Amino acid sequence: MIATVNLLHLPKRRSPHIVRWWGEPDPETGTQKRYGRSFMTMTEARKFYVEKQSEMDRGKPRDPVDATLEELFAEFEKARLSLLSYASKIGYQLTIQQMLAQFGRNLKVRHLERRHAESFIATRKRCDGRAGELSPWARARHLIHCRAIFSAAVEWGYADDNPFRANRYGGNSPLRLRPKGRPWHHITPREFMRLLPLIPSARQRAAYWFMYGCGLRPGEVYNLMVTNVDIEIRRVDVVNRLGSPDIPPFTVKAEGQSSESKERSVPIPNAAIPDIADAMKLAFKSGGFLTLTPQRFERVQQYWRLCRSNQGWGDHDWRPWQNRDMMNNMLRDAKKYLNQAGIELSAPFTLNTFRKSFAQNHADAGTPPRTLAKLLGHANTRVTMQYYNRVTDANERAADDAMNRILSPKRRATTA
Repeated sequence: MIATVNLLHLPKRRSPHIVRWWGEPDPETGTQKRYGRSFMTMTEARKFYVEKQSEMDRGKPRDPVDATLEELFAEFEKARLSLLSYASKIGYQLTIQQMLAQFGRNLKVRHLERRHAESFIATRKRCDGRAGELSPWARARHLIHCRAIFSAAVEWGYADDNPFRANRYGGNSPLRLRPKGRPWHHITPREFMRLLPLIPSARQRAAYWFMYGCGLRPGEVYNLMVTNVDIEIRRVDVVNRLGSPDIPPFTVKAEGQSSESKERSVPIPNAAIPDIADAMKLAFKSGGFLTLTPQRFERVQQYWRLCRSNQGWGDHDWRPWQNRDMMNNMLRDAKKYLNQAGIELSAPFTLNTFRKSFAQNHADAGTPPRTLAKLLGHANTRVTMQYYNRVTDANERAADDAMNRILSPKRRATTA
Protein backbone atom coordinates (compact mmCIF):
# COMPACT_ATOMS: atom_id res chain seq x y z
CA MET A 1 0.00 0.00 0.00
CA ILE A 2 1.32 3.43 -0.99
CA ALA A 3 1.19 5.56 2.17
CA THR A 4 3.15 8.68 1.27
CA VAL A 5 2.03 12.21 0.50
CA ASN A 6 3.83 13.88 -2.39
CA LEU A 7 4.47 17.57 -2.99
CA LEU A 8 4.96 18.43 -6.66
CA HIS A 9 5.67 21.55 -8.69
CA LEU A 10 4.23 21.75 -12.23
CA PRO A 11 5.17 25.24 -13.48
CA LYS A 12 2.91 25.21 -16.55
CA ARG A 13 -0.27 24.89 -14.51
CA ARG A 14 -2.28 27.86 -13.27
CA SER A 15 -2.01 26.49 -9.71
CA PRO A 16 1.46 24.94 -10.00
CA HIS A 17 1.93 23.44 -6.51
CA ILE A 18 0.28 20.02 -6.16
CA VAL A 19 -0.21 17.78 -3.12
CA ARG A 20 -1.06 14.15 -3.98
CA TRP A 21 -1.87 11.15 -1.83
CA TRP A 22 -3.40 7.67 -2.14
CA GLY A 23 -6.60 6.29 -0.64
CA GLU A 24 -7.28 2.93 1.01
CA PRO A 25 -6.80 -0.21 -1.12
CA ASP A 26 -9.98 -1.62 -2.65
CA PRO A 27 -10.79 -4.90 -0.82
CA GLU A 28 -11.43 -6.74 -4.10
CA THR A 29 -8.88 -5.33 -6.55
CA GLY A 30 -6.23 -3.95 -4.18
CA THR A 31 -6.03 -0.74 -6.22
CA GLN A 32 -5.81 2.68 -4.59
CA LYS A 33 -7.43 5.91 -5.76
CA ARG A 34 -5.15 8.89 -6.15
CA TYR A 35 -6.25 12.27 -4.81
CA GLY A 36 -4.77 15.73 -5.18
CA ARG A 37 -5.15 19.41 -4.41
CA SER A 38 -3.52 22.31 -6.24
CA PHE A 39 -2.37 25.63 -4.76
CA MET A 40 -1.20 28.97 -6.08
CA THR A 41 1.68 29.31 -3.60
CA MET A 42 4.26 26.96 -2.15
CA THR A 43 3.41 28.16 1.37
CA GLU A 44 -0.21 27.01 1.06
CA ALA A 45 0.80 23.71 -0.51
CA ARG A 46 3.43 22.94 2.12
CA LYS A 47 1.00 23.71 4.96
CA PHE A 48 -1.60 21.32 3.49
CA TYR A 49 1.11 18.73 2.80
CA VAL A 50 2.21 18.71 6.46
CA GLU A 51 -1.40 18.53 7.70
CA LYS A 52 -2.29 15.66 5.34
CA GLN A 53 0.81 13.67 6.23
CA SER A 54 0.07 14.18 9.93
CA GLU A 55 -3.50 12.93 9.45
CA MET A 56 -2.28 9.80 7.69
CA ASP A 57 0.30 9.15 10.41
CA ARG A 58 -2.51 9.31 13.01
CA GLY A 59 -4.56 6.78 11.07
CA LYS A 60 -7.32 9.11 9.88
CA PRO A 61 -9.37 8.04 6.80
CA ARG A 62 -7.32 8.41 3.64
CA ASP A 63 -10.35 8.62 1.34
CA PRO A 64 -12.64 11.67 1.39
CA VAL A 65 -15.95 11.33 3.24
CA ASP A 66 -18.73 11.29 0.63
CA ALA A 67 -21.42 13.13 2.60
CA THR A 68 -24.64 14.64 1.21
CA LEU A 69 -25.87 18.17 1.84
CA GLU A 70 -28.56 16.81 4.16
CA GLU A 71 -25.93 14.99 6.23
CA LEU A 72 -23.68 18.08 6.35
CA PHE A 73 -26.52 20.36 7.45
CA ALA A 74 -27.67 17.93 10.13
CA GLU A 75 -24.14 17.70 11.51
CA PHE A 76 -23.71 21.49 11.39
CA GLU A 77 -26.96 22.12 13.27
CA LYS A 78 -25.95 19.64 15.95
CA ALA A 79 -22.33 20.80 16.34
CA ARG A 80 -22.38 24.55 15.69
CA LEU A 81 -25.86 26.05 15.93
CA SER A 82 -26.28 25.02 19.57
CA LEU A 83 -23.84 27.80 20.54
CA LEU A 84 -25.77 30.56 18.78
CA SER A 85 -28.68 32.74 19.84
CA TYR A 86 -32.23 31.92 18.79
CA ALA A 87 -32.27 34.69 16.16
CA SER A 88 -28.97 33.49 14.65
CA LYS A 89 -30.27 29.91 14.49
CA ILE A 90 -33.35 31.07 12.59
CA GLY A 91 -31.12 32.88 10.06
CA TYR A 92 -28.97 29.80 9.47
CA GLN A 93 -32.01 27.54 9.18
CA LEU A 94 -33.52 29.83 6.52
CA THR A 95 -30.31 29.61 4.47
CA ILE A 96 -30.20 25.81 4.88
CA GLN A 97 -33.84 25.45 3.77
CA GLN A 98 -33.17 27.49 0.63
CA MET A 99 -30.04 25.49 -0.22
CA LEU A 100 -31.93 22.20 0.11
CA ALA A 101 -34.71 23.58 -2.09
CA GLN A 102 -32.23 24.60 -4.81
CA PHE A 103 -29.76 21.70 -4.76
CA GLY A 104 -31.73 18.83 -3.24
CA ARG A 105 -30.96 16.74 -0.18
CA ASN A 106 -28.84 14.09 -1.90
CA LEU A 107 -26.28 16.27 -3.68
CA LYS A 108 -22.78 15.25 -2.59
CA VAL A 109 -20.97 18.00 -0.73
CA ARG A 110 -17.90 17.50 -2.94
CA HIS A 111 -19.97 18.03 -6.07
CA LEU A 112 -21.03 21.56 -5.11
CA GLU A 113 -18.74 23.85 -7.12
CA ARG A 114 -18.01 27.57 -7.15
CA ARG A 115 -20.42 28.15 -10.05
CA HIS A 116 -23.20 26.60 -7.97
CA ALA A 117 -22.28 28.85 -5.04
CA GLU A 118 -22.34 31.99 -7.19
CA SER A 119 -25.70 31.01 -8.69
CA PHE A 120 -27.20 30.44 -5.23
CA ILE A 121 -26.11 33.81 -3.83
CA ALA A 122 -27.09 35.71 -6.99
CA THR A 123 -30.62 34.28 -7.12
CA ARG A 124 -31.76 34.89 -3.53
CA LYS A 125 -35.21 36.48 -3.31
CA ARG A 126 -37.37 37.85 -0.53
CA CYS A 127 -39.23 35.11 1.32
CA ASP A 128 -41.60 37.30 3.36
CA GLY A 129 -44.07 37.87 0.53
CA ARG A 130 -43.20 41.55 0.07
CA ALA A 131 -42.28 43.04 -3.29
CA GLY A 132 -38.83 44.33 -4.18
CA GLU A 133 -35.32 42.96 -4.37
CA LEU A 134 -33.50 41.34 -1.50
CA SER A 135 -31.36 43.91 0.28
CA PRO A 136 -27.55 43.66 0.02
CA TRP A 137 -27.47 43.16 3.80
CA ALA A 138 -29.84 40.15 3.65
CA ARG A 139 -27.95 38.67 0.68
CA ALA A 140 -24.69 39.08 2.58
CA ARG A 141 -26.17 37.20 5.56
CA HIS A 142 -26.86 34.20 3.29
CA LEU A 143 -23.26 34.37 2.08
CA ILE A 144 -21.88 34.54 5.63
CA HIS A 145 -23.96 31.52 6.64
CA CYS A 146 -22.85 29.50 3.60
CA ARG A 147 -19.19 30.29 4.24
CA ALA A 148 -19.47 29.18 7.86
CA ILE A 149 -21.23 25.93 6.93
CA PHE A 150 -18.74 24.95 4.23
CA SER A 151 -15.75 26.01 6.32
CA ALA A 152 -16.96 23.38 8.79
CA ALA A 153 -17.31 20.93 5.89
CA VAL A 154 -13.64 21.46 5.02
CA GLU A 155 -12.59 21.01 8.66
CA TRP A 156 -14.55 17.76 8.89
CA GLY A 157 -13.14 16.37 5.65
CA TYR A 158 -16.44 16.57 3.75
CA ALA A 159 -14.95 18.93 1.15
CA ASP A 160 -11.50 19.90 -0.10
CA ASP A 161 -12.22 23.62 -0.27
CA ASN A 162 -14.96 26.13 0.44
CA PRO A 163 -16.91 26.97 -2.76
CA PHE A 164 -18.38 30.10 -1.12
CA ARG A 165 -14.96 31.61 -0.40
CA ALA A 166 -14.17 34.26 -3.03
CA ASN A 167 -10.74 34.16 -4.62
CA ARG A 168 -8.59 36.99 -5.92
CA TYR A 169 -9.79 36.44 -9.48
CA GLY A 170 -13.47 36.81 -8.57
CA GLY A 171 -14.02 40.19 -10.26
CA ASN A 172 -17.77 40.79 -10.19
CA SER A 173 -18.53 37.49 -8.49
CA PRO A 174 -21.46 37.65 -6.01
CA LEU A 175 -19.12 35.86 -3.59
CA ARG A 176 -17.22 39.14 -3.23
CA LEU A 177 -20.29 40.83 -1.78
CA ARG A 178 -19.57 42.94 1.29
CA PRO A 179 -22.37 43.46 3.82
CA LYS A 180 -23.27 47.14 3.83
CA GLY A 181 -24.71 48.72 6.93
CA ARG A 182 -28.12 50.29 6.69
CA PRO A 183 -28.23 54.10 6.74
CA TRP A 184 -28.94 55.66 10.13
CA HIS A 185 -29.29 59.14 11.58
CA HIS A 186 -26.52 60.34 13.89
CA ILE A 187 -28.22 61.96 16.89
CA THR A 188 -25.85 64.70 17.97
CA PRO A 189 -25.37 65.66 21.64
CA ARG A 190 -27.29 68.86 21.01
CA GLU A 191 -30.24 66.91 19.58
CA PHE A 192 -30.18 64.48 22.50
CA MET A 193 -30.30 67.30 25.05
CA ARG A 194 -33.30 68.76 23.18
CA LEU A 195 -34.99 65.35 23.36
CA LEU A 196 -34.36 64.57 27.03
CA PRO A 197 -36.70 67.17 28.68
CA LEU A 198 -39.64 65.81 26.65
CA ILE A 199 -39.36 62.32 28.17
CA PRO A 200 -41.87 62.25 31.04
CA SER A 201 -40.56 59.57 33.41
CA ALA A 202 -37.24 58.96 35.14
CA ARG A 203 -37.31 55.31 34.03
CA GLN A 204 -37.49 56.29 30.36
CA ARG A 205 -34.85 59.00 30.71
CA ALA A 206 -32.54 56.48 32.40
CA ALA A 207 -33.12 54.03 29.54
CA TYR A 208 -32.17 56.68 26.97
CA TRP A 209 -29.08 57.61 28.98
CA PHE A 210 -27.94 53.98 29.06
CA MET A 211 -28.30 53.69 25.27
CA TYR A 212 -26.94 57.10 24.28
CA GLY A 213 -24.52 57.79 27.13
CA CYS A 214 -23.22 54.24 27.75
CA GLY A 215 -23.68 52.56 24.36
CA LEU A 216 -25.82 49.68 25.63
CA ARG A 217 -28.12 47.71 23.33
CA PRO A 218 -31.87 48.14 23.92
CA GLY A 219 -32.17 44.50 25.04
CA GLU A 220 -29.37 45.07 27.54
CA VAL A 221 -30.95 48.26 28.89
CA TYR A 222 -34.37 46.77 29.59
CA ASN A 223 -32.77 43.81 31.39
CA LEU A 224 -30.77 46.01 33.80
CA MET A 225 -31.39 45.56 37.51
CA VAL A 226 -30.38 47.72 40.46
CA THR A 227 -27.54 45.30 41.23
CA ASN A 228 -25.98 46.06 37.81
CA VAL A 229 -25.46 49.77 38.53
CA ASP A 230 -23.11 51.51 40.96
CA ILE A 231 -23.70 55.27 40.86
CA GLU A 232 -20.90 56.01 43.34
CA ILE A 233 -18.21 54.82 40.94
CA ARG A 234 -20.43 55.61 37.92
CA ARG A 235 -20.41 52.21 36.23
CA VAL A 236 -22.98 49.83 34.77
CA ASP A 237 -22.21 46.10 34.43
CA VAL A 238 -23.64 44.10 31.53
CA VAL A 239 -23.48 40.47 32.66
CA ASN A 240 -25.30 37.20 32.16
CA ARG A 241 -28.24 36.41 34.47
CA LEU A 242 -29.70 32.98 35.11
CA GLY A 243 -33.46 32.64 34.99
CA SER A 244 -35.63 31.90 38.05
CA PRO A 245 -39.32 31.03 38.42
CA ASP A 246 -40.13 34.76 38.64
CA ILE A 247 -37.44 36.46 36.55
CA PRO A 248 -36.41 35.53 32.99
CA PRO A 249 -32.76 35.02 32.05
CA PHE A 250 -30.53 37.52 30.32
CA THR A 251 -27.79 36.29 28.00
CA VAL A 252 -24.77 38.24 26.88
CA LYS A 253 -22.90 35.90 24.56
CA ALA A 254 -19.65 34.76 26.11
CA GLU A 255 -16.16 34.93 24.63
CA GLY A 256 -15.92 32.90 21.44
CA GLN A 257 -19.68 32.73 20.76
CA SER A 258 -20.02 36.08 19.03
CA SER A 259 -17.79 38.82 17.65
CA GLU A 260 -20.30 41.50 18.60
CA SER A 261 -21.46 40.78 22.14
CA LYS A 262 -19.44 40.46 25.37
CA GLU A 263 -19.88 40.94 29.09
CA ARG A 264 -18.45 44.29 30.10
CA SER A 265 -18.43 47.22 32.52
CA VAL A 266 -19.11 50.71 31.11
CA PRO A 267 -18.71 54.15 32.72
CA ILE A 268 -21.82 56.31 33.20
CA PRO A 269 -21.66 60.03 32.26
CA ASN A 270 -22.00 62.49 35.12
CA ALA A 271 -25.02 64.11 33.47
CA ALA A 272 -26.92 60.81 33.58
CA ILE A 273 -26.56 60.20 37.33
CA PRO A 274 -29.61 62.20 38.54
CA ASP A 275 -32.06 60.40 36.21
CA ILE A 276 -30.53 56.98 36.89
CA ALA A 277 -30.62 57.60 40.66
CA ASP A 278 -34.33 58.49 40.42
CA ALA A 279 -35.00 55.31 38.43
CA MET A 280 -33.18 53.24 41.05
CA LYS A 281 -35.49 54.60 43.76
CA LEU A 282 -38.50 53.32 41.80
CA ALA A 283 -37.05 49.94 40.90
CA PHE A 284 -38.41 48.14 44.00
CA LYS A 285 -41.91 48.46 42.48
CA SER A 286 -40.86 46.50 39.39
CA GLY A 287 -38.85 43.60 40.82
CA GLY A 288 -35.55 45.50 40.82
CA PHE A 289 -35.60 46.31 37.09
CA LEU A 290 -34.47 49.87 36.44
CA THR A 291 -36.41 50.74 33.29
CA LEU A 292 -39.57 48.59 33.58
CA THR A 293 -42.83 49.95 34.91
CA PRO A 294 -44.66 47.81 37.51
CA GLN A 295 -47.31 47.03 34.88
CA ARG A 296 -44.72 45.89 32.35
CA PHE A 297 -42.94 43.80 34.98
CA GLU A 298 -46.19 41.96 35.75
CA ARG A 299 -46.70 41.28 32.04
CA VAL A 300 -43.11 40.03 31.69
CA GLN A 301 -43.66 37.63 34.61
CA GLN A 302 -46.83 36.35 32.95
CA TYR A 303 -45.06 35.78 29.64
CA TRP A 304 -42.10 34.12 31.36
CA ARG A 305 -44.39 31.65 33.17
CA LEU A 306 -45.99 30.74 29.81
CA CYS A 307 -42.54 30.35 28.23
CA ARG A 308 -41.35 28.07 31.04
CA SER A 309 -44.41 25.86 30.56
CA ASN A 310 -43.76 25.64 26.78
CA GLN A 311 -46.80 27.71 25.86
CA GLY A 312 -47.02 30.60 23.41
CA TRP A 313 -47.48 34.14 24.69
CA GLY A 314 -48.47 37.45 23.19
CA ASP A 315 -49.24 36.98 19.51
CA HIS A 316 -46.84 34.12 18.67
CA ASP A 317 -46.29 30.44 19.31
CA TRP A 318 -43.76 29.17 21.81
CA ARG A 319 -40.10 29.97 21.24
CA PRO A 320 -37.09 30.40 23.54
CA TRP A 321 -37.03 33.57 25.63
CA GLN A 322 -35.11 36.49 24.12
CA ASN A 323 -33.69 39.65 25.64
CA ARG A 324 -36.03 41.83 23.60
CA ASP A 325 -39.10 40.20 25.15
CA MET A 326 -38.68 42.60 28.10
CA MET A 327 -39.55 45.56 25.84
CA ASN A 328 -42.86 46.92 24.61
CA ASN A 329 -43.75 50.03 22.55
CA MET A 330 -40.32 51.58 23.24
CA LEU A 331 -39.69 52.38 19.57
CA ARG A 332 -43.11 53.99 19.16
CA ASP A 333 -42.52 56.24 22.19
CA ALA A 334 -39.02 57.23 21.02
CA LYS A 335 -40.31 58.30 17.60
CA LYS A 336 -43.03 60.38 19.30
CA TYR A 337 -40.49 62.23 21.46
CA LEU A 338 -38.16 62.81 18.50
CA ASN A 339 -41.04 64.34 16.58
CA GLN A 340 -41.96 66.57 19.52
CA ALA A 341 -38.33 67.72 19.77
CA GLY A 342 -38.39 68.73 16.09
CA ILE A 343 -35.50 66.42 15.18
CA GLU A 344 -35.62 65.72 11.43
CA LEU A 345 -34.33 62.22 10.78
CA SER A 346 -32.18 61.60 7.69
CA ALA A 347 -32.68 57.81 7.79
CA PRO A 348 -35.03 55.21 9.33
CA PHE A 349 -34.85 55.22 13.13
CA THR A 350 -34.48 52.28 15.52
CA LEU A 351 -33.64 52.21 19.21
CA ASN A 352 -30.18 50.99 18.25
CA THR A 353 -29.63 54.44 16.68
CA PHE A 354 -28.89 55.73 20.21
CA ARG A 355 -26.09 53.16 20.62
CA LYS A 356 -24.68 53.94 17.18
CA SER A 357 -24.73 57.65 17.98
CA PHE A 358 -22.80 56.92 21.20
CA ALA A 359 -20.14 55.15 19.12
CA GLN A 360 -20.04 57.92 16.51
CA ASN A 361 -19.63 60.59 19.21
CA HIS A 362 -16.62 58.70 20.59
CA ALA A 363 -15.11 58.19 17.13
CA ASP A 364 -15.50 61.90 16.33
CA ALA A 365 -13.92 62.78 19.69
CA GLY A 366 -10.85 60.64 18.92
CA THR A 367 -11.43 57.74 21.32
CA PRO A 368 -9.00 54.93 20.33
CA PRO A 369 -10.77 52.13 18.38
CA ARG A 370 -9.73 49.43 20.87
CA THR A 371 -11.17 51.42 23.77
CA LEU A 372 -14.44 51.98 21.94
CA ALA A 373 -14.61 48.29 20.97
CA LYS A 374 -14.32 47.39 24.67
CA LEU A 375 -17.10 49.83 25.62
CA LEU A 376 -19.39 48.48 22.90
CA GLY A 377 -18.65 44.85 23.73
CA HIS A 378 -17.00 44.01 20.40
CA ALA A 379 -14.45 41.18 20.40
CA ASN A 380 -12.28 43.11 17.92
CA THR A 381 -12.21 46.46 16.13
CA ARG A 382 -13.47 45.16 12.76
CA VAL A 383 -17.07 46.12 13.54
CA THR A 384 -16.07 49.20 15.51
CA MET A 385 -14.13 50.74 12.62
CA GLN A 386 -17.33 51.52 10.69
CA TYR A 387 -17.78 54.56 12.94
CA TYR A 388 -14.28 55.85 12.18
CA ASN A 389 -14.79 55.36 8.44
CA ARG A 390 -18.15 57.15 8.41
CA VAL A 391 -17.99 60.73 7.14
CA THR A 392 -20.01 63.02 9.41
CA ASP A 393 -20.42 66.79 9.55
CA ALA A 394 -17.94 66.83 12.44
CA ASN A 395 -15.39 64.90 10.35
CA GLU A 396 -15.79 67.31 7.45
CA ARG A 397 -15.44 70.35 9.71
CA ALA A 398 -12.29 68.87 11.29
CA ALA A 399 -10.81 68.20 7.83
CA ASP A 400 -11.67 71.74 6.73
CA ASP A 401 -10.10 73.23 9.87
CA ALA A 402 -6.96 71.13 9.37
CA MET A 403 -6.54 72.30 5.76
CA ASN A 404 -7.11 75.94 6.75
CA ARG A 405 -4.36 75.60 9.37
CA ILE A 406 -2.01 74.00 6.86
CA LEU A 407 -2.60 76.68 4.23
CA SER A 408 -2.84 79.69 6.54
CA PRO A 409 -0.63 82.67 5.59
CA LYS A 410 0.98 82.67 9.05
CA ARG A 411 2.04 79.01 8.70
CA ARG A 412 3.39 79.58 5.18
CA ALA A 413 5.43 82.51 6.46
CA THR A 414 7.01 80.49 9.29
CA THR A 415 7.92 77.59 7.00
CA ALA A 416 9.33 79.78 4.23
